[in-house]
Amino acid sequence: MAGLSQARFLVNCHEALGLTFEQALESSMSLIESMLQEYIYIQREKNKALHKNDNIDENGRKFEWVELPSFDNPGEMIKYKKYEDIGDAFKA
Repeated sequence: MAGLSQARFLVNCHEALGLTFEQALESSMSLIESMLQEYIYIQREKNKALHKNDNIDENGRKFEWVELPSFDNPGEMIKYKKYEDIGDAFKA
């Protein structure tokens, strides 16, 4: 949560946990963070169950398997994951 603004934190608390802004400000920060982590875990597990057959990695990004020639042995084909969108996985 270190990279988020205070306002965004309050909005996340309201959307995920249903806490009003006053309730979030009066509650323990460590309790709210643990509740948000549990909420995120439950949402990821729910998404995995819904998209069992889809090609989605552990971070929730879609991919497809492609075969490309090996750099070491051009006659050999190797399977690679081709992501639709790498999002913020690549830092310039």
